[in-house]
Amino acid sequence: MDPFETHRLHLLSPGNWSEEFPLTLEGKVEEGLVVYSRSGLIEGRTTGARLRCYSTGCPGWFIGVSWETGQRLRPCSEGWTYDSDARSVRINGGGEISARVVSPAPLGVDPRPRAEWPSRVSLSGCKGWRVRA
Repeated sequence: MDPFETHRLHLLSPGNWSEEFPLTLEGKVEEGLVVYSRSGLIEGRTTGARLRCYSTGCPGWFIGVSWETGQRLRPCSEGWTYDSDARSVRINGGGEISARVVSPAPLGVDPRPRAEWPSRVSLSGCKGWRVRA
């Protein structure tokens, strides 16, 4: 099969989405859910975006996350878990904020140094942070 067709079919496949993780009527993730980095020291918020992982053969889904570092990433569900009781996401694989688990390494983007992070006030106008968690 043509590699482009294989990839197109992959993107159209259902993948694995946790039934515990609720979606909006539009099929998006709720904006503003808290996301914790792998170490738990960095906080993010969901932006509402959800799309199939681009890595052909990966059953995961990307979710949009706006991190307090000022970075916006799409971690794959193969590297995070959803806690339905706390209504939060925790990175549990791959990089600190990227959740990149696809081989080969690297494990994705590193967080910016703390001195470069935006203020919480400036984040409050950004997608994910503009709603109360």
